[in-house]
Amino acid sequence: MIRFILALSILITGCSTISNKNNLNLIYKDNFHYGILNESLLINHNGYPWFEKQYNKYMPQINNIDIDLLNETSIKIFMGTWCHDSEREVPRFFKILNTLGYDQKHLQIIGLNKDKKGYFNDYSHYKITNTPTIIFFKNANEIGRIIEKPKGSLELEIQLILEKAS
Repeated sequence: MIRFILALSILITGCSTISNKNNLNLIYKDNFHYGILNESLLINHNGYPWFEKQYNKYMPQINNIDIDLLNETSIKIFMGTWCHDSEREVPRFFKILNTLGYDQKHLQIIGLNKDKKGYFNDYSHYKITNTPTIIFFKNANEIGRIIEKPKGSLELEIQLILEKAS
């Protein structure tokens, strides 16, 4: 009986390890991350000093952003940790979200390769041509996007997208 329990324990442990390996969603390769990212990774990774630098020096002008409308949206950020535009815009975008108290459970960050493709998933239906691309959704429908860099200020671009959908 003890052998049976031991064998069963080994089998379960082995299967769960295999399962975890098959469900990878993040990889660090050639000095860059690909897959599902998060703010903590970008802040704390030694290879991304640009994040904290841009985040700390940016002073968002949030007075005109309607936080209630923002909280009705979900957001996907498609970025490259290798991309200079992502290095500039993504920390600024996070500073805005954090200053407003946006709930990041409605936010997904996808690290793309240099061909603007996902490492683990196919994101071609989003038609990403430049990074970063920040897409806003309301009720699972796209309501707008910021591609590469805003036409004016990031805050104004966010508010225009939110107003268009209200």
